Amino acid sequence: MPAPDLTMDPTVRRAFLTEQRVLRLATVDDEAWPVVVPLWFAHHDDERGELWIWNLNRARRTRRLEAGGRCAVTIDAGHGYEELHGLSARAVPTRVDDDAVPLAVRAAYARKYFGSDEPLAPAHHHTWFALALSAERSWDFRRLGQ
Repeated sequence: MPAPDLTMDPTVRRAFLTEQRVLRLATVDDEAWPVVVPLWFAHHDDERGELWIWNLNRARRTRRLEAGGRCAVTIDAGHGYEELHGLSARAVPTRVDDDAVPLAVRAAYARKYFGSDEPLAPAHHHTWFALALSAERSWDFRRLGQ
């Protein structure tokens, strides 16, 4: 018997990326060690990427991302085994100047994390990055009973 297809349906995936609040971003430090941090993000499909992070300028990962370093993301949810669902992917970061960030990204971020209908204002201490995903793997164990 073939293994069931547990890949997230595209509609479920889109809703999942819109609803989830934290992604884990993995980069590699100067000593070639992986560094994984939880970050807030907005989902917005754009030619530069579909996940957007608003990153502190002073964070070391900012330098790693600006250097074009490879990174990876994981976003997941669920408590019991039969509830687990999520995705992992490689990501290519693109730094996006404040004035070039889509209004929809600023609005989604403000709504999700600050409960505001006002799009997030520019801030000199943060930098936006768009993450283009590749080699994505998703899973949705909720489909096991189907």
